[in-house]
Amino acid sequence: MVEKREQVVAAALGVFGRYGYRRTSMDLIAQAARMSRPAVYQHFKNKEEIFRAVGQLIAERVTAAAREAGRAGRPVADRLYGALVVKLDLFAGTIDAEFRAELFSEAADIAQDVVRSFEDGYRDVVEAVLLDCAGELDLLGHALSARDAATLLLDALAGITQAREEPEILHARLRQLVELTVRGLTGNPEKR
Repeated sequence: MVEKREQVVAAALGVFGRYGYRRTSMDLIAQAARMSRPAVYQHFKNKEEIFRAVGQLIAERVTAAAREAGRAGRPVADRLYGALVVKLDLFAGTIDAEFRAELFSEAADIAQDVVRSFEDGYRDVVEAVLLDCAGELDLLGHALSARDAATLLLDALAGITQAREEPEILHARLRQLVELTVRGLTGNPEKR
């Protein structure tokens, strides 16, 4: 039962990314999941419920991957970029550019609690990376708190992810944002 439900959610992720929320139908989801439409309804009562489940899956995957990417052992900029690029790759890699704004809007309406929980958890991960790098980011806490820096980075990332550009351009913009942030929070030029 759980396996079939996960099968529907995984299939729906691709369908929503390809067609947007409005153009996605239960038939398209059923086809992608290789199930009949009545079988999908055994696990979910409607498209909205599937959309919420997709949001929860995304939140879990992105947060876990960001936490892993931000672990110690690499330079500050690489750790920070790694934690942030996970979200960019999800949106730029699985959601067609023409549907990103629609899906963000629908998520805010349909799954506001899921979005808020994801944003809070993701901010916590980015903040933890910054705090773990505080020894190298000597202006952190003076110029900007780790929480504020994480919020600022995520707000900027939201703008980058919604741009209708090729993924390579979005990656370059994110790398530039991270480099500027690290330089701005490093008072000692030798640490840059």
